[in-house]
Amino acid sequence: MENDETEYVKGSGDDFIHFIFSNAPKDEGSIKLELDPCPDNTKIGLHIFQELLMIFTGGLKYIFGSNGQVNILELQSEDIHLMNQYFKSFGFSLEVNKFSIVDYLDNMKLPNYFVDQELIEDTTQLRDIYFERTFDEYIFRISFDFLR
Repeated sequence: MENDETEYVKGSGDDFIHFIFSNAPKDEGSIKLELDPCPDNTKIGLHIFQELLMIFTGGLKYIFGSNGQVNILELQSEDIHLMNQYFKSFGFSLEVNKFSIVDYLDNMKLPNYFVDQELIEDTTQLRDIYFERTFDEYIFRISFDFLR
């Protein structure tokens, strides 16, 4: 909600990462996130997802990184909860699922819009787009949604 006390901060992506993650998470919905315009031929849901994924990656590196690297296998549920609190401060929820190979087969989610971006339509929901990455014997699935 904008008012006389609303603070506007301009800067690069790195400036935004520092602004968000250098302090404790702010109240839910207290930060208004404005993204760059959507590139031509990119669906808005994919654009939002890509921007949120970059913020997530930058935040992980800022808080938990060492030499610009994060070992996602070392993250605890409390760490993911903290990241979710940061995302809630600018109106989004974060979900990170960790699957063993066997569990993954029971939890496959298709289509994978991040891989098959041509399947994304104007009606595709943000929560249906996800990024998956394999580390050792685990598969991580990252997704976002608008707070309701």
